[in-house]
Parts: sequence; C-alpha cells; structure tokens
Amino acid sequence: MQHFKIVNIHTNKEINLNYTELQDFMRINRKDFFYNYTIQRIEKTNILKNIIAFLIVSFGSIALLMLGGLLDKI
Repeated sequence: MQHFKIVNIHTNKEINLNYTELQDFMRINRKDFFYNYTIQRIEKTNILKNIIAFLIVSFGSIALLMLGGLLDKI
C-alpha cells in the first residue's frame, strides 16, 4: 500500500497517511488543502522483503533444475 507524508507549510507539522486516509484528509480539507499542505510519497520497501523474495526465487530455480535432472534419468 502506498504511504504519503503530508506537511503543513505554515507549522511544518508532518502527518503520515496511507492512500485511503489521504483521500479522506483531502476531502475534509478540500478548500485550503493545496494552499496549506505539501504531499510526498514515501517508499516503504523493506530490504528484508527483497532478500526473502530473492531466496524464494533461487530455491525455486534450484528445485526446477533438480526436477529436470530427475526426469531425464527416467
């Protein structure tokens, strides 16, 4: 899910919201939102998730190679 950092230009107060919360926040503050706030998208990718995905793909590839080797012997 996407996350956003909203900063009030005048007070420098930061608010972290997800996409649906951002829509609600913009709807509530519709009149003066773009005059008082800036929006910045936050990347929440975790390096651990990338490592786990790499390991899963690696083990899957090794398993397919071993399965192919077994099927050749039959």
